[in-house]
Amino acid sequence: MADTRRIVYVHHGKGIGGAPLSLLYLIRGLDHDAYTPSVLCLHESEASEMYRREGIETEVLRGVRDFSHTNVLWYPWWQWPKILARLVHLPFAIDRARRWLQSHPCDIVHLNTSTLLAFGIAAKRAGIKVVWHVREPLARGYFGWRRALVRAVIRHNTDIVIPICRYDAEQLTPAPNIHVVYNFVDFTQFHPGIDGSAVRAELGIAPGAPVAVFLGGMSRVKGTREFVAAALRVLETKKDAVFLIAGQLPDPGLRATLSGARKYRSDVERLIPASAAASIRFIGVRRDVPQLLAAADYLVFPSTVAHFARPVIEASAMGKPVIASDIGGPRELVRHEETGLLVPPSDDAALAAAMLRLIEDPEGARRLGANGTLFAQEHFDAQKNVRRVITLYESLFE
Repeated sequence: MADTRRIVYVHHGKGIGGAPLSLLYLIRGLDHDAYTPSVLCLHESEASEMYRREGIETEVLRGVRDFSHTNVLWYPWWQWPKILARLVHLPFAIDRARRWLQSHPCDIVHLNTSTLLAFGIAAKRAGIKVVWHVREPLARGYFGWRRALVRAVIRHNTDIVIPICRYDAEQLTPAPNIHVVYNFVDFTQFHPGIDGSAVRAELGIAPGAPVAVFLGGMSRVKGTREFVAAALRVLETKKDAVFLIAGQLPDPGLRATLSGARKYRSDVERLIPASAAASIRFIGVRRDVPQLLAAADYLVFPSTVAHFARPVIEASAMGKPVIASDIGGPRELVRHEETGLLVPPSDDAALAAAMLRLIEDPEGARRLGANGTLFAQEHFDAQKNVRRVITLYESLFE
């Protein structure tokens, strides 16, 4: 048997979200007789602990900052000191990445986000094959120079680029080495047969009460305010409806204050009158997402910024209809009137009308959910899409 190919996966984030979970599913699907994976994280975090629990060789390299310029996270003009600091830091980060790679020989460096410029440059200079996963659309910014920088680095320092949807691919410089592979779902974890009754009992939800779930925590880009505002409209006529907001809330620290996250949380919470507090619930970070989705009647993802939404494909896999914003990313994940409903972003009235439609037409909602499962099985199945990534790996050594 030939020696296995060693792959180093570089991950940037701290929390458990779409990027680290997608990477986990990819590593699980590898043929470990052919590939030896390890993960290098830039932070000691929930993500690094998750990989260790899975038995994946995991190391943390501190002192390397990523360079984020995406729709989800970018630095506005008034954060110019941070922008300047990241640019000044970049040569030092490249050198640190180079030294780490010299001491950890590998065949492929697989970057788990567009923001890992230092590792892309260092790996390419070292003659290592580079696979660059682009999991978020690049921000346009004010003048486009940061966007041009990121696009140029990705174009000139990679062998294969894997955007997770067509919209993300469209933000890059067109090239023949760009291959769209949708994010994927593990159908052994997310499927229509899961029982959500224990979650409904835990949360004290009355039998028959219509339940909407939002898996975005407190997030401007994911549309928490829009979800709450629409929920209040629905409660005017459907007083037994329940709206669950799962995910992380910003802490009261200085960073949340400076970023505006703390004020955003305060503004959203002030929208909810005491009379609606029992109906619109913040339930925090959940480790039982499949059971939570099973407990709900439909999922809402009213993002205000275009990006791929993992909760949408997870809900579809479980046969739950989805209401999402009609913008890049969700527009590819939901087929309007077939697997769910698309509504204009930041339109509380349209979002509320879509919610009411699913509540008042349960048969139609079930039809949308069933179609969603078939759509997910065709486009987002982990086994199929992991195979596509492995085929791209194999092409590097032909």
